[in-house]
Amino acid sequence: MACAPHRPLAELLMPSPLSRSRLNKAFNEGRRSAVVEAADNPYDNPKLRSLWEQGRTQQRAGELTSPIPPLEHGETRAQRPPSNSPEATGRRVPAPGTANVRRPGRGRGHR
Repeated sequence: MACAPHRPLAELLMPSPLSRSRLNKAFNEGRRSAVVEAADNPYDNPKLRSLWEQGRTQQRAGELTSPIPPLEHGETRAQRPPSNSPEATGRRVPAPGTANVRRPGRGRGHR
């Protein structure tokens, strides 16, 4: 008789920092993404990433018979947050050596 591998004691005693509803949402989001071929995983958290992949894989394989739960009122699909890089936002990057240059006679008065 084969035994299941044991988890470390610390893992058994430490509660998950993610709520069960958050874990369910990630799994269901993976199920919703199954119909889109080029869907991107929007999660950075490793546990949420794996749940998203599981939901997507199981839905595509037809292993899940229950319908995908509808989004609650006001709930939106998960999206990867936008990058704040200057290229992504379209802002102009100042030329080197010109940023934060103090010019006399501008701003507050000199004493």
